[in-house]
Amino acid sequence: MKRKFIIVIEETVAEEFEVFAKNSEEALEKAKKNYKTCKFVLEPGNVRSKQMAIMTPGEDATGWFEF
Repeated sequence: MKRKFIIVIEETVAEEFEVFAKNSEEALEKAKKNYKTCKFVLEPGNVRSKQMAIMTPGEDATGWFEF
């Protein structure tokens, strides 16, 4: 009999953005604001890492593994 499995895939996407500021704290605040207002948008094709886990109903999940 076939069983149902839930596969969870997680990707880490990264992109570089330039911010002009007086110091690093101001740069971080500007970056947060730009991200929240969708001025900084990450492209889906810039995947830095990806991992997968299996979630079987009624059983413990497997650990994450990279693929």
